[in-house]
Amino acid sequence: MNADNSAVQAVVMDVHLPAGVAGPEPLDFDVRCFLVPHPNGVVLIDTGMPGSAEHIGKALAGMDDAWGDVSDIVLTHSHMDHTGGLAEVLKKTQNPVVWAGIEDHAHMPQTMGLKALADGDDVRGLLALATPGHTPGHRSLFHPALSVLFPGDVAGSDGSGVRRSPAAFTHDAQQAQESLGRVVAIHAGRVLFSHGGEVANPLDALKALLASPQ
Repeated sequence: MNADNSAVQAVVMDVHLPAGVAGPEPLDFDVRCFLVPHPNGVVLIDTGMPGSAEHIGKALAGMDDAWGDVSDIVLTHSHMDHTGGLAEVLKKTQNPVVWAGIEDHAHMPQTMGLKALADGDDVRGLLALATPGHTPGHRSLFHPALSVLFPGDVAGSDGSGVRRSPAAFTHDAQQAQESLGRVVAIHAGRVLFSHGGEVANPLDALKALLASPQ
């Protein structure tokens, strides 16, 4: 296995929600998918919004990989900004295994063929962590060999610090706090957020967030 965590590729897409969709004000943010190579292909973490396939395809080409190399798709949770591109991605890939937390299956864009991702499952070197709260079936992922954590929407960043997911999009705030504690306990060397770029000293930043008022 390539132990160089720079081999992990982020696919960044900008999202604009007009006023009235997620509140009275328009909302602009980024959402990130991740391509994680393994000896027999690539794992895709999340599929972004509809229209994401072009961005993912370019990132695969930049890695000297192709759609046929995508062996697995792991969906951290059921929200549209993480699953909206699933249908178009599946049209381009060659029957990858699609994983998601069972509690979120009913809210996925499609349920046929979804495989339940349980706490502790290993997907090509990625360890699944049950981190409910943002959604009931939210899963984070940790790559022990690379010491890279993918927290999904347990927390996000604004480029300089970290923050909790907005309360309006959080299913259970207390569960979300407990899940934040779980990802802090991982002590990952690198944290790749689904919203926002990497921050310096991510473990310290996550610890400070955990200790801050909800």
